[in-house]
Amino acid sequence: MIKAVFLDLDGTLCDSDTAWGIAQSKTFQLLGKHYPNVSEEAITKAWTTVHQRLFQQLGAGKLSMAEVRDARFQCLFEELGLPADKVMEELSDFFCSRYLTSLHLYDDVTVLEKLTGYHVGIITNGAHDEHTDSQLSKVRHLGLNERIQSLTISGEIGVRKPNLEIFKVACERADVLPKEAVYVGDSVQNDIVGANRAGMTSIFINRKSEVLIPESTDERPDYTVSSLPEVLSCLGSIQN
Repeated sequence: MIKAVFLDLDGTLCDSDTAWGIAQSKTFQLLGKHYPNVSEEAITKAWTTVHQRLFQQLGAGKLSMAEVRDARFQCLFEELGLPADKVMEELSDFFCSRYLTSLHLYDDVTVLEKLTGYHVGIITNGAHDEHTDSQLSKVRHLGLNERIQSLTISGEIGVRKPNLEIFKVACERADVLPKEAVYVGDSVQNDIVGANRAGMTSIFINRKSEVLIPESTDERPDYTVSSLPEVLSCLGSIQN
């Protein structure tokens, strides 16, 4: 019997891609005003290079998400050959603030109110601190802390999805066994693989209508939905 429903945050409950795009665009404009000789093309190229480098280190366990966030603009300015001055700090603060204020829940998150009788929790990768750009701040900004019973963040646990340890910790906090929980997420590599390896029922939310071609058993979700209300039908099928 399923007793707990866990969900991913970014891309599952909130539209982080749109918020990121807005923050990025506005920050690039502000950077261009301070340094008019630096083209938007150069900024975009450097930004992409820096993030690829930082996220490789994140994936290798050499950096935490908080460290990636804190190094982002320093590395950008180094890549562009700009001085590390107050403008760099201003842009970093501006980006994080704009990202948070641009973040919105998907309309179908109202389904959380219908999950009565289940422990409802979030399992997410990201920073676990009081910074504007942390998963804690995002959950509070979105009002999700009042709609869930538990929040498990990689920055707190010390491992990132798909490491099964973070899923096990979430289940322990909810006092359920992995087989008594479902996990809903939009990333095959992080969410589905992790949930499957942990022994949970995996539900892939395919908001972008992607063509899913699993390359291994771990990548094959137990269920695929296009919106959160469909999770209720999945739960009905499982319970029956």
